[in-house]
Amino acid sequence: MHTYEEAIAESLNKIANKEIYFSVSEIMSLSDSLASEVIGVLLSWACQPQNVTPITIGRNCLKQFPVEWVSPKIKQTVFRFINITDDWDYRRLLELCELISTDLLKWAITLGADSTNPDIIEAVDDFNEHITK
Repeated sequence: MHTYEEAIAESLNKIANKEIYFSVSEIMSLSDSLASEVIGVLLSWACQPQNVTPITIGRNCLKQFPVEWVSPKIKQTVFRFINITDDWDYRRLLELCELISTDLLKWAITLGADSTNPDIIEAVDDFNEHITK
């Protein structure tokens, strides 16, 4: 297991107080609050690092969940776990949402639509183009 993967696994297992890493069914069987915490931590791993490896691990984990289960959890945890006013985090969020569903991507685009940060606006424009293709 890669060092980043070990760190992610440890953080998720600590939340659940048991081995849950990369087990969709185990995570989905957690209480709503613990499952949301796990999704939030995965979201932070998928959006914040500057290294592609933990970003990819976080994304791969999040893509395994059913869209109808993970989308609401991302929506409810995003503001707690990432800074959507940071253009790096926001663009990673858009990339993640695009991997999960078009509806989730459309929702994420609305989060940055009123930004005054030119880098956020550029990300909004870039991902709006993805939807219209």
